[in-house]
Amino acid sequence: MKLNWLIFATGWMSFRALGSGLFLFWTYTGNERSAPSEWIVPFVGDFIIGITAIFLVYYIIKKPSAILWGLLLSWNVVGLLDLIGAINVSFAAPYGPIPEIGFNELTVRSILILNTLLQISCIYLLFQKDIKEYFKKK
Repeated sequence: MKLNWLIFATGWMSFRALGSGLFLFWTYTGNERSAPSEWIVPFVGDFIIGITAIFLVYYIIKKPSAILWGLLLSWNVVGLLDLIGAINVSFAAPYGPIPEIGFNELTVRSILILNTLLQISCIYLLFQKDIKEYFKKK
């Protein structure tokens, strides 16, 4: 169950690439829905974390190793720091990209907090004995 949660939470982070990619595109093209410039760094961080999540899920399932464990730990810490920065930016430069469907400043912060909790849970799980054993076995 713990391993399944680790895989799910890591895979979930791939959605960060979708959302940030869209918002970066809007900013690049000068769309009226583009984010304030303060959001560029968090979006780039989200995009990198999201793209790498896909590869990490594959390696967790197919090729676990002690090196991958360390990579996952550092990846989750970097992702967590990116999210903390994004939460701070959400107060300094509020952004509601699609208010028509309820995707406003509050929704953005809620998603950031949810992802933060998921990343914290992954960091916690990586230190569980059975998870560490999983990455040592193969």
